[in-house]
Amino acid sequence: MNTKQKFDLICDTVDNGIILLDQNLQVHYWNNWLESRTNISLTQIKNKYLEDFFPNINKKTLDRKIKTALNLNSPTFYNSDINHYLLDIELNKVTNKVFNFMRQSVTITPYDRNLGLVIVYIYDTTLLCEVNHKLEKRNDNLKEKQLLLKEEINNIELLLDATMDAMFVFQEGFCINANNIGLELFGFKNKKDVLSRKILDFLKNNSDLDLSHHYNKPFEVQLIKKDDTFFSALIKIKKVILNKSKIEIMSVVDLSELKSKDKLIAEQSKLAAMGEMIGNIAHQWRQPLNTISTAASGIKLLKECEALDEKDLEESLEGIIKSTKYLSRTIDDFKDFLQGDKEKITFNLKNNIKKDLSILEGMLKSSHINIIEVHEISLELFSYDNELSQAIINILTNARDAFKDKDISDKYIFISTYIKNNHAVIEIKDNAGGISPAIINKIFEPYFTTKHKSLGTGLGLYMTQQIIKQNINGQITVENAKYLHNHEKFEGASFTIQIPL
Repeated sequence: MNTKQKFDLICDTVDNGIILLDQNLQVHYWNNWLESRTNISLTQIKNKYLEDFFPNINKKTLDRKIKTALNLNSPTFYNSDINHYLLDIELNKVTNKVFNFMRQSVTITPYDRNLGLVIVYIYDTTLLCEVNHKLEKRNDNLKEKQLLLKEEINNIELLLDATMDAMFVFQEGFCINANNIGLELFGFKNKKDVLSRKILDFLKNNSDLDLSHHYNKPFEVQLIKKDDTFFSALIKIKKVILNKSKIEIMSVVDLSELKSKDKLIAEQSKLAAMGEMIGNIAHQWRQPLNTISTAASGIKLLKECEALDEKDLEESLEGIIKSTKYLSRTIDDFKDFLQGDKEKITFNLKNNIKKDLSILEGMLKSSHINIIEVHEISLELFSYDNELSQAIINILTNARDAFKDKDISDKYIFISTYIKNNHAVIEIKDNAGGISPAIINKIFEPYFTTKHKSLGTGLGLYMTQQIIKQNINGQITVENAKYLHNHEKFEGASFTIQIPL
């Protein structure tokens, strides 16, 4: 085997491209590796110029590299970072391929300086370039995600500090963030003081509380400040999944000021109710006091005339005793109403309403209002009877006021009780014409009144709603209703109270 045959054998067995070139870029050898990848045979390209087959070749750069290798008698490198390939060898059509042309690393080594020949070694670096490209792309994506995450964290912190509520963020059960309002509310100086705390660490009497029943809905609790003092708050805990981590966001509304305002409103309402009751006492007592005064005056006159017999004395004394008992019963009713409830009791709903009507009897009679009651069934409730009485009396008083300055000859208030969907229902409606649609949604707001300032505080219906919803755990609604009574059409406000049985 001669030298040329050995050269050809070696060049055809290596796993890279080998070209024997002169300074004019004329090809003297082209190995099998290049034949299989370019579909150009040695016979086709030998003694021909490389640029005739590869017109996109960077001839200027290649000329300079060949001259440098020959002059220095040392290998030179064709920079694959700048020039991705020497020869534009198209890659096979493979799914998900990154490049259309083979990426190449090229070394140019002197072969015969006298003849100006060099060997060009071409290495396929496509796979390595693809890996690098994918890594760079993933790195770019990672940087982009990191920037987005950082921006998202900044936005979350901005949102946390922009809200008026105290906010705490928990990851896997431990606090990882809090806004400034939250830190201030609990008396913490910085976020480090709250990090790693659990939700239950903020709650008073937390050992008995099962948070699973309270997620995604607000509930009232007692919370503990850093100095171990307690305060009432409304909290809501929202569960979310963020980046495959369990996140809980707790918002806190301090109810301390609101509780103080509610207490003040309740006291104001109570004072207004007491004033109303004093007026009712005056109505209630006028007739029995007149009866007592008339009977006493009659006895005195008959005695002075020496005409008082046993029968007249008995009848007069009986009238006085009867009126006195009535006054005593009225005092008891007012006292029970004003003293409030300390605990729930079982009471009959119909009897309770009868008691309420007896308190308002004088007021209703002087206003010429007819009361019609319909009780479908005898209902026993376990609740606060006096607080329910206050709510009902407020509604009846409001109905009385609705008749003022209206030319209605037959004034009616209808009271009905029944059971629906396991709730005791109390309906109270009048025929005073109804509530203006412009204000019907506002009548339960505190201090809202359509009366003159000297006549109303605007607290009656607000306290009625508070009693029904907060204390009795019921619901109260109002609407304008049209209905028939004795074949006569009526229209007025209809209040519906629902109390769970």
